[in-house]
This record gives sequence, structure tokens and C-alpha cells, in this order.
Amino acid sequence: MKRFFMITALLSVSYAQELLLKEVEVKAKKETFKDSLEVREVRENSAKDVGEALTKLGGIWKIRKGGIANDVVLRGFYRDNINVLIDDQRVYGACPNRMDPPAFHVDFSEVEKIELIKGPFDIRHQGSMAGLVHIITKKPERGFHLKLNANAGSFSFINLSPVVSYADDKFYGLAGHSYKYSKPYKDGDGNRFTQYANYKPQFINSKAFEINTYWTKFGFIPFENHELEIAYTKQDARHVLYPYLLMDAIYDKTDRFNLSYRLNKARFELYYTKVDHWMDDRYRLSSRMMPWSMATDAKSKTYGGRIEGELGSFLVGFEAYKRNWDAVNYMMGNTQYIIPDVDTDSLGVYGEYKKKLSEKLRLVAGMRLDSTKTQADSSKANTDLYYAYKNTRSTSKTDTYPSGNIQIFYELSKTTELFAGLGHSVRVPDPQERYFALKRMTFDWVGNPNLKPSRNTELDLGIKYSTGRLFVKATAFYSYVKDYITVHNQQKINSVMSVMSNMARSYENINAQFFGGELDSRLAITDSLFFFGGLSYVQAKKDTKPEKNITSSNVAEIPPLKARLAIRYDRGNYFGEVETVLSATQYRVDKDLNEQKTSGYGILNFKVGGNYKGITITAGIDNLLDKKYYDYLSYQRDPFRSGVKVPEPGRTFYVNASYVF
Repeated sequence: MKRFFMITALLSVSYAQELLLKEVEVKAKKETFKDSLEVREVRENSAKDVGEALTKLGGIWKIRKGGIANDVVLRGFYRDNINVLIDDQRVYGACPNRMDPPAFHVDFSEVEKIELIKGPFDIRHQGSMAGLVHIITKKPERGFHLKLNANAGSFSFINLSPVVSYADDKFYGLAGHSYKYSKPYKDGDGNRFTQYANYKPQFINSKAFEINTYWTKFGFIPFENHELEIAYTKQDARHVLYPYLLMDAIYDKTDRFNLSYRLNKARFELYYTKVDHWMDDRYRLSSRMMPWSMATDAKSKTYGGRIEGELGSFLVGFEAYKRNWDAVNYMMGNTQYIIPDVDTDSLGVYGEYKKKLSEKLRLVAGMRLDSTKTQADSSKANTDLYYAYKNTRSTSKTDTYPSGNIQIFYELSKTTELFAGLGHSVRVPDPQERYFALKRMTFDWVGNPNLKPSRNTELDLGIKYSTGRLFVKATAFYSYVKDYITVHNQQKINSVMSVMSNMARSYENINAQFFGGELDSRLAITDSLFFFGGLSYVQAKKDTKPEKNITSSNVAEIPPLKARLAIRYDRGNYFGEVETVLSATQYRVDKDLNEQKTSGYGILNFKVGGNYKGITITAGIDNLLDKKYYDYLSYQRDPFRSGVKVPEPGRTFYVNASYVF
């Protein structure tokens, strides 16, 4: 159901129920540990980026820092604990504060679907310790097509995106452009989010973001079962405001290049991605009369590739990539190499076996072995800080580690399937966690070169029930993470003349446990009336280390219970939907990091839509009752956190329109 509205425009009204349930069934027939968000679902809401759109799925939350660039949270795991990839490419943001998480670097108009693997069951990509978010971009349909997308909404939001494509038996190509702009949104009390931070008066109602994205993709099919594809995307984001932090993005420029060749069931791929990011406080009162008082120039580059092929029931492959991260901070006349030109080199081999053992029993099993080396530029690294707080001057470390999983699917009856999975996966500490270094007036901020890789061992159990009118899927999981990486307050242990502070924020390994689950249900009440319901829950505990100032047993940034309920009336060529989103209070907080309780909330959303002769229009109102509320929060996003709570948008109107020729 990738083009739901284009199809339904040609079908009778009696097909509405079949189409909606078939879309669910198509997802259900995939491996049960994999969910997906189709382009139809993305285009039907007011989300500004992929991170926000993904919250429609069970087990997904977001961390908001401003009007866009929301960070994905999967079952309480975030940052490098999960992989967020675009067409198998690693796009690492350059900002130490995640102003530019990977999902930010793709536009909706590029996206065909988003696949989600919960837990350590992705064998193809190194580092999918707790899950994978895989964003898959579009390929052209046969013939010549022009698609025009236009989105508008509250707070002067606008998104215009034309896409042109052509495909025949030997060649295909597409090109597109997206322009996205908004002013700061208002919360339920009528305050703009800029009013909660220290913005200068003239920037309270300035633009919240302005983003141009250009992309192209070409393919050539010289012989049967051969295919060459080349793709390139350039994104230029300007004036992106982040009240969550002490600085804003002046620019964030991204390049993505991908080359692949497919021969029968074998595939070869090479890619290159680059992010160039500058942030400073020129829009804040802290800059006073100066152009800025603090700034960071950060750059990230990744080169990578893979070779893989299918041999009967086996998939075998080799993956390699090199990641470079360099960031320089300027503050009070001082220049500091906060991320000292760190290289991460990784090589991995993997294999996966899929077999139908009987009419009712299926098996999936996989293994991989990786070796990863991280190395900082010793001429830039502030080893005095490492020694003062972590008793080491190391700037290099190599880790070699196995991963693997086994998944079993048993068809209990024609309507019921049981599934179970046991997986083990590893992720290496990122360059910031190991080699960050920033001296400050009060607390310093320092990485931990001695960090060990985090190792997640997880058990997932579930049941799927599907009939002609009802689909229910329930999943429970338990995850034990050995050497989970947490932020903590580190006392100075060695006297160093250049280090004046006695305390720093740093990173430490600690064992942690995560457990919870999701419930997803779809019911066709009549041929045109549908019910959707979802429930997501996660809880996490960690060991304590009083000698390391780790006294709270709660893991930071763990979301509360969330429920989503909706009623949809759908006649095939037009629909209406009412949805409520409910969140419990987040009261399990990490007091060591001054994380604060976040109250629960309930909001109401409404949307209608229809299509006619290639024109599709959706209009809606989010937060219909204009409630002021916050998604769950954390105060650990140092080193440049502002301490500001960023509320969610108040009542928001939107219209999404597209025309396909």
C-alpha cells in the first residue's frame, strides 16, 4: 500500500476496509521483529521531520530541542545505542549536542518507507545494539511522473517539494527539491518557544528554521538482473533555533552520495556522507554586543560500503566504514578541540540463515564479528583532562566483538502466530564519549578513554492475531546491558596544573536493565469504520556506584507509558479520523543529573482527507484543545544545555496537498 490514495481513487467504496486491513497484513507478513511506516502515514500528519513522524509507531518516542530535528528514542535507547540509517548509509551528525541527529538529514519527499527493528536483531549493520531505524528512499515508477507536494500550517510553516521522475526497461532517474520554513511555534499558553530561553527581543519571532534539500537518483540496467544506481542529496539548513541548548545552528550542511551495483542476488555498495555544522549564541542575550560569545565549528565525515549476497537460505556479507569527527569550541577567547579529530574504523563480517523448518515453524539466525578502532589526534586531544579525571592519557583503543541472534516463529493456527527472539549485540563508545574535552569555569566536561563497549542481551516474546477484520500484536522484552554508558559527575582524581576545576561531567560504564513492551491493534468495525489502538511501555534500572557519584538507580531519559487511540471513517476516496494521545507522568528520574518529573497529558487530534484524479489533500488540527504540555525531559544534554523545558506545540492547523501526473 505504498500509494494508498492513488489506488483507492480507482477502486469502489466497498474496497476501503480491504485496503486498510491489507496494509496491516502486508506489514504483518514481514519478519515480526520489523515494523514499518509507509509514506501514506508520513504524509497524513503535521510532523516536521522523521523523528517526529516515527512517534506514530509503538515503542518510539522523541526528544525535542526546538521546532525540528527531533531525536529518535527506541524503547528508552537513544543516541548511538540505536542505528539510524538512510539507504544503509551512516550519516553522523556533527553537533556534540545532537542538533543534527541522523534522521534530520533526509526530507519526507525522498522517503518511500521507514523500517524499524526493535532489539538486537539487525545483523547487517554494525552497532545496532538496541535496534535499527532504516529510512528507505524512493525509486521512480515506470513512465514519466511529476509529483508536487505542498504543506502549510500554523506558525507560518511551509514546505514545497516538486519531484520529477522517469523509468523504462533500461534507465530510471528522479530529481527533487524541498523548501521548508517555519517561525517558532506557540504552546498551549500562547507563548512562543523562544520566550522560554534567553533570546534577544528581535529574534523571539524570527524564523525557527529554513531548510533547502536537493536530491537526485539515476539507475541503469545494462542486462537482465544487473542494476547500477547512483544517488546524491544535498541539504542546507539555516537559522535553526534550539532553546533546549545555549546555542543555535547558524548552518548545518549535509552531503550524501551513494553508489550501488546489483548482480542477481549479490550487491555492492559504496557511500560518502559529510556534515558541516556551525553553532553560536548570536541570537541570545549572552552574546551581548559581540557577534557571539561562544561558538562551535564541527565537522563529520563517513566513508563506507558493503558486499553481500544470498546463497540459498544464507545471506553473507562484509561491511566497512570510516567515521571522522572533529569539533572546535571558541569561548571567552579560548580555543579548545572538544572532539579532537577522532577516527573510527570498523570492519565486520556477517551471515544470516532463514529456513522454514515445517509448515508451522520458521527460523531466522544470524552472526557477525566486528573489529573497531577509535583514535584521537594526540596533538589536539587534551590529555591533561583525561588524566585529571580518568587517570589515563590514552588516545586510541581497539575493540573486537561478536554479535548474534536467533528468532523463532510458530503458527499456532491460521489466525495466530507466536514469536520469540534472543539476541546479543554490541556498540562501541562514540568519539564524544571517549575523547570529549572542555574546560569550563565550574564543571569541566571530559570523555572517558577507558570506556568499554556496551553489550545488550535481550529476550523478546510476542503473539500476533489476525483475522479478516481484526489484527492484534503484543510484544514484551527484557534487555540486560552490560557496561551501559551513562553520564555522571566525576571528581578530579589527579592534580594537573592546567585543570582548575574539581568536578566534571563525564561518562561511565554501568550495568543496566530495560524491560517493557508494545501492544498494537486494528479493528474493522464496519466496511468503512476502523479502530486503531496502541500502547507502549518501558522501564529501566541501573546499578549504582557511589564512588563514582552514581547513586540513582533510574536510567536517565526513559519515557513514560504512552497510549494512542483512533477512530477512522474511510470510504476509499475520502476519510475522517479522530485520535487521542495519552501519556503518563514520568516520575522515574535520574536525580544525579537533576532530571525532573514530567507531568502526564492527553491531547486530541483530528484530520480529514480525500483524493480525486491524482490530487490528494489532507487537513487537520493537532492538539485540538490547545493544551500546554511537555514530552518527557532530561537535563543531561551537556555540555551546552540551557536548562530550559521546551513545551510541545499548542493548537496546530495544517494542510498537506499533492498532485501526481
